[in-house]
Amino acid sequence: MFPLPSASAPPWPRPSTPRPAARERARARAGGGGWGRIAGKIPRRGSRARPRPGPQRPPSRPGPAMIKAILIFNNHGKPRLSKFYQPYSEDTQQQIIRETFHLVSKRDENVCNFLEGGLLIGGSDNKLIYRHYATLYFVFCVDSSESELGILDLIQVFVETLDKCFENVCELDLIFHVDKVHNILAEMVMGGMVLETNMNEIVTQIDAQNKLEKSETFIFQSPRQDR
Repeated sequence: MFPLPSASAPPWPRPSTPRPAARERARARAGGGGWGRIAGKIPRRGSRARPRPGPQRPPSRPGPAMIKAILIFNNHGKPRLSKFYQPYSEDTQQQIIRETFHLVSKRDENVCNFLEGGLLIGGSDNKLIYRHYATLYFVFCVDSSESELGILDLIQVFVETLDKCFENVCELDLIFHVDKVHNILAEMVMGGMVLETNMNEIVTQIDAQNKLEKSETFIFQSPRQDR
């Protein structure tokens, strides 16, 4: 297995003859914030609280994705998983993978795990946040306003979920079970927005999918009995 390191308020009709006190209360209520992110449940590794992404409410209007792409490649730059949440051509996607590998692989192990994104992914408007587990790099290309420590926690939840679903996950599992890896990722991130960070909930959903697939396989493979 991989060595794991340790809203603005809604409008309301104005009264026909508002009293001063009611007007003041209405003015105070109008100063609400925007859509907020709900803190996710991530397994704790220490006593210090760290910011982390969590399930997010959908915005009232479609907006840009916070996560632009999720990439996994090995120490030699061979891609093992790539998921893009922005429209890129196939050639551009391959160039982004090569550029990202070049930027991440040349960094020392004792430096921080985030850096400015490559030119093809948006440059200074985006950043690369990654973790290196054994032979694999897990890289999230995110918006520059996203929390670095939050994404690092999200990567760890992803890896721990893979390890639990595959029982001591290794690089070969990502090669021969790529569909299952994509299903796990889809339970966590959809359209570039974080959906779920509770590992137990993710595993429960994946187990339910596996049971459904097995039951469908049994039905189609059962011999027909003539009445």
